[in-house]
Amino acid sequence: MLTYRRAAPDDTGQILDLIRASLGPGSVPRTRAYWEWKHVDNPFGPSPVLVAEADGHIVGLRAFMRWTWIANGESVRAVQAVDTATHPDWQRRGIFSRLTRDLLADVREDGVAFVFNTPNKNSLPGYLKMGWQTVGRVPLWVRPVRAAVLGRGRETLDGRYPGAARLLDDPALAAFLARLPAAPGRYRTPRTPDVLRWRYDGPPGIPYHAVWELSDSGDGAAIAFRARRRGRWRVLYISDVLVGPGRTGRRTARALLRHLLRTAPVDVAVAMGVAGAPARSVLARCGFVRPPSAGPTFVVNPLSPDPSLPAPTAPESWSW
Repeated sequence: MLTYRRAAPDDTGQILDLIRASLGPGSVPRTRAYWEWKHVDNPFGPSPVLVAEADGHIVGLRAFMRWTWIANGESVRAVQAVDTATHPDWQRRGIFSRLTRDLLADVREDGVAFVFNTPNKNSLPGYLKMGWQTVGRVPLWVRPVRAAVLGRGRETLDGRYPGAARLLDDPALAAFLARLPAAPGRYRTPRTPDVLRWRYDGPPGIPYHAVWELSDSGDGAAIAFRARRRGRWRVLYISDVLVGPGRTGRRTARALLRHLLRTAPVDVAVAMGVAGAPARSVLARCGFVRPPSAGPTFVVNPLSPDPSLPAPTAPESWSW
């Protein structure tokens, strides 16, 4: 007999076993430390998680990760639909749909404005049936770097570039973040020292690096990135291009990015969802292009959006 309930801290071991059994090894660590970083230590709050249980064994999982967006100077509470798993012996019994509906009811009652995520093409139809709406594609920028190194070598970024923790310890960072240009009428992730430390110095087993140049007055730029292999390709993933105000910020960001592209032992560089027109301008000036119809599909389920704020289902409401 199936029962549905909220997950408890003692369930983490069984949850990880379920994820491994249903999803395999994956591209991120299937470890307790990674789960707790993502769902317990999140600066936006601990994740609401539901499980399905049969005879004392967890056979289904549904987790929403809490997130806060900023729009027109106001904080907006949201959740991202992330981890879901059903044991192979219990699939096609409606567990995913039941857990998702129950968790939607929970977060709606909790005052969450909307749910967002980027489902793959196989799961997208199911989300649309449950009330999600397609917003558009998250912008994806690509630039070949050095085709001559394709498939060669095992060089890493360690020792070449500072770890992201060094950027986060820079005393000029707070003033720099406070001066980042706003995006009126658009949702954006708050760039605060606490959020960036969790994002780039927190995830176990995923090392992030950074290059930056900041002044005491808050001018400059910073770029956060990591690298990993995808088949024969070694890919540089650029996660954040933070551009200070005015020409100084854009010029500094271009110089940092060009240096990174010249020196990184990678075949291709990819930037996805970088925020704001200044960052997009920097990518374009450094040779990045946006392939047509590329990038993950971004969907939103509007639960209780504030009508005075940008409509979360409209593409023009997002700064990515």
